[in-house]
Amino acid sequence: WLGLPLFFLAMFLLFQFIFTAGKPLQDGMAWALELFRTEALEPLLISLPSWLNGLLLDGIYNGIGTVAAFVPIIVLFFLVMSMVEDSGYLSRAAFLMDTLMAKMGLDGRGFVMVLMGFGCNVPALMGTRVMRSRPMRLLTMLVIPLSLCSARLQVFLFMIAALFVASQAAYIMFALYMVSFFTIFLTAILFKHQYKSTEPFILELPPYRFPTPRQIWLRGWQEVKHFLKRASKFIVIGVVLVWVLTHYPTDVAPASAATIAGQIGQIFAPVLDPIGIDTQLAIALIFGFVAKEIVVGSLAVIYGLQGDALSHQIAMNIDWVQGMSFMLFTLIYTPCLSTIATMKSESKSSLFMWLSIVWSLALAWVISFIFYQGARALGF
Repeated sequence: WLGLPLFFLAMFLLFQFIFTAGKPLQDGMAWALELFRTEALEPLLISLPSWLNGLLLDGIYNGIGTVAAFVPIIVLFFLVMSMVEDSGYLSRAAFLMDTLMAKMGLDGRGFVMVLMGFGCNVPALMGTRVMRSRPMRLLTMLVIPLSLCSARLQVFLFMIAALFVASQAAYIMFALYMVSFFTIFLTAILFKHQYKSTEPFILELPPYRFPTPRQIWLRGWQEVKHFLKRASKFIVIGVVLVWVLTHYPTDVAPASAATIAGQIGQIFAPVLDPIGIDTQLAIALIFGFVAKEIVVGSLAVIYGLQGDALSHQIAMNIDWVQGMSFMLFTLIYTPCLSTIATMKSESKSSLFMWLSIVWSLALAWVISFIFYQGARALGF
């Protein structure tokens, strides 16, 4: 019975290590990016028209730079997780979880897919092909998008750094992972009767071994490359679009309610106000529907800031309760368009795809509402 508590303790200690070791690396990267902007880019681009200067510096560079500052922690996360996976420990964790997962209509393989989803939901969804039972495969596919993927991790690293002291970071991150597990378990329990399966679970346990540095690097680097490829594909287009929407019409204040983006945010205000999400955060969430990698970049563009200046501005605009509500919503609602497309192709059902989208949005709103209104009722 000690197996599961020890597993969660090990995960917490890993997060503590990643935050402790990664924070100086993140700060160093942010300092270098800010120095490059002030010493190289600003003098180089000063002669450009103001709108083009703003697009390149406040739009593209701020957006990409804010995301790039978190790459060292993302790299460290993947290296540590690849070491744990190659050691043989995760296979035993899946075996330990089989009894619990069976009560929810899943099995140990489903837990393995969920853990894969912590890197990226797309390959985890494709990995369900090993399941011969279609009902179990569909149920597993329904819960995988609730895994806290690396793109969401980047959003949380930024918000936690902006709103909480360093000593609280690992606890907040661990709490978000626990909420991720809770939503996975809740979803499986609620839908298990619609997707019943009796397929037996067979898992080969590899021997414990200490992976070589080369193995750790190769496995971790594959994940990092995948993250960077996705980020580079979406972020540039995303931040340019955000800059345009937050700066037009040109005769109003940037990112104000009178801009196109502000008007879009106002449309969703009646739904998002009860969970403490303001117009700026709403705009970031809307673009996050395309890819979560865009969320932090969007905030950098909306405020026209990056690094510590952006963190300080966020901390001035919202409190920790609003920030936590925002993170809970980001954690649970639809991960990205790539996940949606993969789910449709793997399930071969548009109805199932829409079920996943609607369920994640509804669950995200309800959990954020309970947290936000509960925290306010308690005086926070």
